[in-house]
Formats: sequence, structure tokens, C-alpha cells
Amino acid sequence: MNNIFNYQLSDNSIVFTDTLKKGSPYIAKTPRNHESIFFVTNGTLLYENGDMKEVIETGQVGYIARGSSDKSSAYLCDDVSYVAVNFSFDKENYLPEKTLPFKTLCSKGLVYNYEKLFKDALNHYILKMPGYNTICNGLIMQIIGCLYNEYNTDVTKYAKIQRIEAGIEYLNKHYDSPELKISDLAEKAYMSEKHFRRVFFDIYNQTPYTYLQKIRINKAEILLLYTSKNISDIALQCGFCDIYSFSHCFKKHTGISPSKYRAAHI
Repeated sequence: MNNIFNYQLSDNSIVFTDTLKKGSPYIAKTPRNHESIFFVTNGTLLYENGDMKEVIETGQVGYIARGSSDKSSAYLCDDVSYVAVNFSFDKENYLPEKTLPFKTLCSKGLVYNYEKLFKDALNHYILKMPGYNTICNGLIMQIIGCLYNEYNTDVTKYAKIQRIEAGIEYLNKHYDSPELKISDLAEKAYMSEKHFRRVFFDIYNQTPYTYLQKIRINKAEILLLYTSKNISDIALQCGFCDIYSFSHCFKKHTGISPSKYRAAHI
């Protein structure tokens, strides 16, 4: 499967959002003639395909292979929302080995990276400006590339990821709390803070604090681009104590202030 990136996405790839209500699942009536990847933005999704069942939570990415006859539903929640991409490699000359090698659940790690890529693809698809298809396909390929890197993580690194998984999950769920501490993540992983920091850096080549700040800034970028909320409210919603610390952190990561970022993308 090392040559999957030699294939081009079809021109009719589709990016969309959907929400499944409790008791109203999506059931594929015929086997899918395309592949899908999706990012859960709110709630928890139960994915069923034959005897396989996977629970996919907010911030996780799922992959659905071509030919699947599957069912998706809200799991232990009133509704579940997601951004999805339907696409196909070489749709006209379908060969089963050209589907991607992923399991259903693809990622538990770099949430901030996936969310922005999915949202950017959705925005370009909705606006349909000249060149949108090329831009969308490029973003989809970035998503696939990130997933492919995770899929090929060596066994030793994967074992380390499993050790701190509970801490990562806690961080992804509570990034918006200004009171969140790295010691909280270490405690969830049953490790000392020093050891947690060392293992985290070995895996992600960045500190837990840098990772946390990137999640917060990514969330802020999305809110600046796709909502009309004022900057003070966005700062608080993203886990910053005040607008001053938010603006300083935002400019450090993006090179411009939040207000200039919003103005430049209108």
C-alpha cells in the first residue's frame, strides 16, 4: 500500500456535515461505491459494519472503506454531528486493493490538526469559488497523509501512545478549562508529571503545553472564521484566562492578531 499517494482524487469528491438524532440512524441501503473519512465534532457515534462495532467520540476520525454496508447512529447522546468527505481513488477502474488500509477508527491524537483541515475543506466546498475542487482535494490528501503517518507508527511508539492515551483524551476534552494542568494529564495516565512530559515529547516532538496551546489556537481560528462571536468570548471559550493572554498566544502561533486574522479571511 506504499503507493497510494500516486492516485488522484476524483473531481466529484463531496464534503458535507450531518447530524444523526437519537433513534434515527443512517443505514447504507447498498454497498458504498466510494470511501469516506469523517471527523466527529459533537457527541459520540456508534459505527457498525457486519460484526464490527466502533465507538467514535468527539475529536476522533473514522474511515469507511468502499463496499461497506454499514450503520451509523448517535451513541449514549441525543445527537452526534460530524464533517465527512466522500471520495474515490480511480473510481472508473475500481480495484479493491486501492482502498486505504485504515481501520474504522483512525486517530485519537492530533485533534487540532484534523479539525481545521476538515473545516477548511467544508468551507471551500460550500463557497465553490474557482479552484475549490483542487483546494478541497489537496486538503483531503493532507488528512489522508496525516492518517497514513499514524497508521504506520512503529510498534514501540504505539506502545508509548497507549501509555499516555488517557491523558491525551482528557486534554482533548478539557482544553477549554483555564485550570487544566499538565499534572492532571499525568495523573489520568497514572504517571509522574516528569515521566509523562518525557514520553509525550518522544511521541509528538513537542511539549504537552505546546500541544494544548495549538488546540486552543486552532479552536480560536475556527471560531474567528465561522462565527460572529467577539474576541473576548472566543478567548474564554478556548481556555484562556483573558483576551490579553489569548492575543499574545494567538500572535505567537499565527504571526498576526486575532482581529487581523478574522479581517484577512472575510
